[in-house]
Amino acid sequence: MLRLSGADTVLLLTETATCPQHTLKIAIVDPSEATLPTTFASFRDQMRDAVARLEPLRWHVVRAPGDLAHPAWIDAPVEDLDRHLHCVTLPAPGGSGELCAVVSRITAQPLPRDRPLWEIWYVEGLADGRVAYVAKVHHALADGVSSGELLAAAFTTEPPETPIPGTVFETPPDRRTQWRIVGRELAGMARRFPPLLVHTMRAAQRVRRLRRTVGHAGQATPFAGPHTRLDAPLTPRRAFAYEAFDLATIKDIAHATGTTVTEVVVASVGGALRRYLAAHGELPVETLTAAVPVSVRGPEEQPAWGTHVASWYLPLGTDLADPLERLRTVSARARDARAELEASDPQLQHEWAEYWRLFRLVTLGLPRVVRRWSGHPSYNVIVSTVRASEQPLMRDGSRLVQLVSVGPLVEGIGLNVTAWSYAGEMTFALLACADHVDDIWHLMAALRASIDELIAATEPTPPPGQWAPHSDGVARPHPHRERRE
Repeated sequence: MLRLSGADTVLLLTETATCPQHTLKIAIVDPSEATLPTTFASFRDQMRDAVARLEPLRWHVVRAPGDLAHPAWIDAPVEDLDRHLHCVTLPAPGGSGELCAVVSRITAQPLPRDRPLWEIWYVEGLADGRVAYVAKVHHALADGVSSGELLAAAFTTEPPETPIPGTVFETPPDRRTQWRIVGRELAGMARRFPPLLVHTMRAAQRVRRLRRTVGHAGQATPFAGPHTRLDAPLTPRRAFAYEAFDLATIKDIAHATGTTVTEVVVASVGGALRRYLAAHGELPVETLTAAVPVSVRGPEEQPAWGTHVASWYLPLGTDLADPLERLRTVSARARDARAELEASDPQLQHEWAEYWRLFRLVTLGLPRVVRRWSGHPSYNVIVSTVRASEQPLMRDGSRLVQLVSVGPLVEGIGLNVTAWSYAGEMTFALLACADHVDDIWHLMAALRASIDELIAATEPTPPPGQWAPHSDGVARPHPHRERRE
């Protein structure tokens, strides 16, 4: 068996019907010049080959006796491929609004546990004859980066360059063997616990010394963010929306302000939430805060399955009216967060997650208690950025036009914003609890306005109808090239 990491165990065993823990990848393809048929039947044949080549698509989860040890993956046949593959046709006119409505329903349902933890929808009926592939992959099987790798590998005919790490059995071990595994794991955890405590105390000392540095404001403090509609208890309903922006424009903002693309994304989300909550008469005096996942996978872990992320915690600057002041604040705190993560050891969170019961108590149970007592959520929103291929991808003449990605919600954090860059575009995807945000496209419009604010603050606005020159000398539509259909 291939044992799940502690972080993946927490994701798997804390999942509920109102808080499913899967990531979503949407690949929109233009088959107009395809050399092979683009149909659901041909897609099914392609996936049958992919399942034979890629072990993770065949992995079933097996829980340990009494959940005393981590669950494990076993490699077993996929008995019925049609339980993983689905076909749906969009209603006219087949624009992004219709697609997002379908995706909202798809992502609301947890993945069944009696089969490998993935599903893909073949969506036809899009405008201009395009086709969308909507992949739902459990976060315990793959995080945002590795689920993208898994999806890409499924659409090739080559075996993975690097073998899957570990040994995966084809059948579960007998009960006696399972108890021996539990015994060895518990003994190993007990042996590693004292050194982990020492390592943690030393890391905490390094962070304390860093926070005493002049000018170091540190990360956002847990439970410092105000109560908003986003942190009400989750319901099963989901609302999803996406829009593509010109990546060069985002980079120009970062270049003009001496910041990074991630910092521009976080500040843009802050401006959007300020505008959105103000429109509802709900803007708090205090700034909202964000958990910002960052990959901590090393080069030796490529490709790797499971979750390999840590988090920064940043203020969103929703208390600041000036967009440049908001961006400067986010940037300064991001530098502090980066330094603290390095000082404390990026892998420390994952080492503690191996003690998943204790880790679950601290990261999930304790926040519930503090939230009831204080009225404040741990953080208000999840914001992440991922960089994909800069060159357009092709397969059999079909061009991959757009990539969209979004991660799951967390109890108490009812909005996830994922910015995924691919082939000159940065696509922002919003996922929210539909009972908290019943006007998701208004929030997307607020995000568009927030980015427009940053553009106006960092370069002269061209006359109406003209195109904005960029730093590379290429004229592009201003401020971005695609709006919701």
